[in-house]
Amino acid sequence: MLFAKGRLHIILDAPDVVVYGSPREARSAIISGRIIYATRAPRAVASLVVRFRPKQEELFNPAMSVANQEEISSIVVKDGHVSASAAALPFDELAGQQEWRFSISIPGSVGETVFTPSAFVAYELAAELRTSLAWSPFARVCGTVPVAVKRVPAEESLWAALAAEPLDVAADWRGQLELSARAASRIVHDAQAYHVTGVIRPLAKGVRLLRAAFELREAVDGPFDCHDGPRTHVTRCSHELCVSALGTCQGMQMRTAFAPTMGPGPGVAVDQEIQVAGTLSVPSAYSHVQYDVSAGPIRVSHELVFVAQVVEETGEVHSVRLSTGVYMLPSVAPLAVDLPRYEHVAKDVLLVGSDVGAALWTCRDGTPPPAYSPESCAVVAVPGCSV
Repeated sequence: MLFAKGRLHIILDAPDVVVYGSPREARSAIISGRIIYATRAPRAVASLVVRFRPKQEELFNPAMSVANQEEISSIVVKDGHVSASAAALPFDELAGQQEWRFSISIPGSVGETVFTPSAFVAYELAAELRTSLAWSPFARVCGTVPVAVKRVPAEESLWAALAAEPLDVAADWRGQLELSARAASRIVHDAQAYHVTGVIRPLAKGVRLLRAAFELREAVDGPFDCHDGPRTHVTRCSHELCVSALGTCQGMQMRTAFAPTMGPGPGVAVDQEIQVAGTLSVPSAYSHVQYDVSAGPIRVSHELVFVAQVVEETGEVHSVRLSTGVYMLPSVAPLAVDLPRYEHVAKDVLLVGSDVGAALWTCRDGTPPPAYSPESCAVVAVPGCSV
């Protein structure tokens, strides 16, 4: 058993770390969890350290790590003694493991997790355990687990107010068309549906609609090429409505107050208000789309684009584009105060009979409270008053 190395596992209370507010105003976040050392028999642990650090570059992966966060460490066990910020549980003989509770604080200015084909910002939590058998080649055991850092607006902040307001933008094109886009909010969550509505309103006659589409465009600025410097990479998530077919294509629908006018030309005549509505299926974060990042070596932004392809009476085809900024944010539960339950506090004391008054009114020197008998009461005469 002396030569059994054992295994070290890190189990986090939450797989992600959420910081609230911009990097300048966000407060520190806490990472907490358990460290489990699986061994057949209990061992004397000399030291146990937990470190929050940037993820290292992988072999055969061309992406480079550009995180500018320094390593943060928290001591769980030092010289065989558990630190005040941690807690140790008794050895579980049935499972054959030792367990410690830990917590580590990271600054609110930490950069968010983001991945691109050429660069990334990612973090991991590493634990290093050393036993008291310094002469053994198995005295050092390590374990790591990835940690994603996410950022959301702080409650009642300007960022939260701007992001939560309804999306409603409009613009006209050459005095012939007016395009407008609407949504319930400017906040887009990954792996969820985003409902959008576009309206095409005629301002002049003779224009026909060929195609209408919504696109969710992502722009990434970062050090993708050491020779060319920063550049922008754009990815798309789009749904398109083929108006010429008068049907639903990729979840988009067209609605008009009256029957659409087909006419001899291609497409549909824009002689009335045409509404295009549907749902954008947003992919999962980190694999196909990234969250918004406003500061750091890699910056990510998103915009919603409403495109209408129209043809004039002269036969000239135009792609009219209306765009507005949106926020790709993680979906997290609102902050709540987690108060302990009475049965978990273990601070209640059972008081019986006459001990209640003594327990509540005991003086600092330990003497009992004064007796409240008529003989011990004094009458104080106040000038101008009668007793």
